[in-house]
Amino acid sequence: MISKETIKRILSVSCIEEVIGDFIFLKKSGINYRGLSPFSNEKTPSLIVSPTKKIWKDFSSGKGGNVITFLMEHENYTYVESLHYLAKKYDIKIHEKNKNTFIRKIDHENLYLIQDYAKCFFMKQLSYTKEGQEKGLIYLMKQRGINMKIIHQFELGFAPSYWTKFTETALKKGFNIQDLKKSGLTGFKRSNHFDCFRKRVMFPIHDLSGRVIGFGGRTIDNYSRTIKYLNSSENDIFQKSKILYGLFQAKKNILKEDLCYLVEGYTDVLSLHQSGIKNVVSSSGTSLTIDQILLIKRFTKSIVLFYDGDRSGIQAALRVINMILEQEMDLRILFFYNGEDPDYLAKKYSYSQLREFLGKKSYHFVSFKKKIYEKFHQDDPMKKSFLVLNILKSISKIPNIIQRELYIQETSKLFQLRQEVLISELERINKKKKLYNKIDNHPISIHTEIKNPIVILEEKLIQLILNYGNKMLQKEGVHTTTVFEEIFHTFQNYNFRFSLDSHQKIFDKICLQKKNIGKNDLFLLQQKNEKKKKSYSLSQWNRKGIEVSSQEKNIDRYLMDILLRYKTQYILKLIQQEIHNFQKEIRRDKNQVILKKIMYLTNLKNELNKKLHRYV
Repeated sequence: MISKETIKRILSVSCIEEVIGDFIFLKKSGINYRGLSPFSNEKTPSLIVSPTKKIWKDFSSGKGGNVITFLMEHENYTYVESLHYLAKKYDIKIHEKNKNTFIRKIDHENLYLIQDYAKCFFMKQLSYTKEGQEKGLIYLMKQRGINMKIIHQFELGFAPSYWTKFTETALKKGFNIQDLKKSGLTGFKRSNHFDCFRKRVMFPIHDLSGRVIGFGGRTIDNYSRTIKYLNSSENDIFQKSKILYGLFQAKKNILKEDLCYLVEGYTDVLSLHQSGIKNVVSSSGTSLTIDQILLIKRFTKSIVLFYDGDRSGIQAALRVINMILEQEMDLRILFFYNGEDPDYLAKKYSYSQLREFLGKKSYHFVSFKKKIYEKFHQDDPMKKSFLVLNILKSISKIPNIIQRELYIQETSKLFQLRQEVLISELERINKKKKLYNKIDNHPISIHTEIKNPIVILEEKLIQLILNYGNKMLQKEGVHTTTVFEEIFHTFQNYNFRFSLDSHQKIFDKICLQKKNIGKNDLFLLQQKNEKKKKSYSLSQWNRKGIEVSSQEKNIDRYLMDILLRYKTQYILKLIQQEIHNFQKEIRRDKNQVILKKIMYLTNLKNELNKKLHRYV
């Protein structure tokens, strides 16, 4: 925590026109300064900076405030990040009140220093060593077509093939071996240290303020069995799921364009920057996360997925659509019939041609999914119904009611389906989602009143074991097995497992102890049983001349009925899982296998229903 005294000192020495002048060209106008608004496209300056009052006002957007507010608005810093930025600019040391925080701050600074040193080391290896020039530069410039301007702008480098070159050089510079290990740049094996990155082109990964926090390394040996791309291991300053490659270089253009292109790889970012498309970032070869989406949202709500046009790229795009829609982002997806990738397209077209091409190939998610269906599947009503259901599930993720309505209209038009049908199905999906949310927020246990069918059946099976576990069952007039043994062998033969961990633990304990089971685990369940028995006896149906057969007398039929119902529900669950797999899979050969499995399971379910005298 930064002390109030330190904050006052930072604000007192900060020169507002100097700080804002680092980002915008300001011109003296009387006692104030004027500049073009960075928040809107204007020709006449409407941004006023007052050095005497230490405030700024942008009349085109209505924004204004002090120097901290400007950094938060323009650079998307947090309040604390803004203070650290100003402290560094004016050489003010921040002393944290909490001792542990202060120590952690020192550790963080050491990591930043190591990463910065590594960046300089790798850059020097690329430009000034024979190996770097013959291998690293040739790969970047000749094989990938990246020019020196982009190489310098993104501070690319090269990790030499010698096993300990970086580590030994860093130790000579005075860095601690433990800090080098923490940084993810040095590894240990059998008490010997070694460089984690060797014979690789190095891509420094920057945070929002431009500091290097980690690296991505691309092997230049295509015949090697080593991993093609390798990222720094995670540490206190580098978490892969919370950073985006190229965001530091792209953030101003993202704000200016109010649009962000999201690609998969490092070289995609470099090629697009070189072609003039500078509002582009990459998830660094990892699956996109919520944190990364929210990071983009700090700069714009408009995102365009620019993934490769092959199967893996399409599948990656399909995986993240719902995540992006849930965050109220304006989503467009680029779709290419011939499997092109961003790197290829950036080299193929000029800047104006590329902009025009990207505009024509950009689709909202409904059209994108329809185009995938048309490319990979024939006009099959069954598959088309799954596609529409998949689209409706995506629509259900959108928080904005008006947007949901518009996407329903678009789906109705594209698939020639009545809006009433789509709305009805969407309501069903939303009801199901609310039920799952309720289950997620209040996990079902044996103490919960509202349960799904399979959980209720599991509870009944446990009740049967508790009340009649040692009772012998008749099979063809002969007492051959007990209630417990029948349930146990059924679960063993069919490889069943209880859906709730609490139920499974109870069952496992019964299996171990046969009879004796912990009373604490089942106290409430036994209470329920006693209440049911009590209410049953109070009804006194026999006195009214109505004979009621007890559960115990008909235990054979009752148990068989429950086991059949449980098998049916279990198979139904498997069918739903396979249907979900069928909807996600785009390969036709795999779809055939999944479809056969669904048909087999459906036939099995129908056979069980016949035994239960249910014909569906």
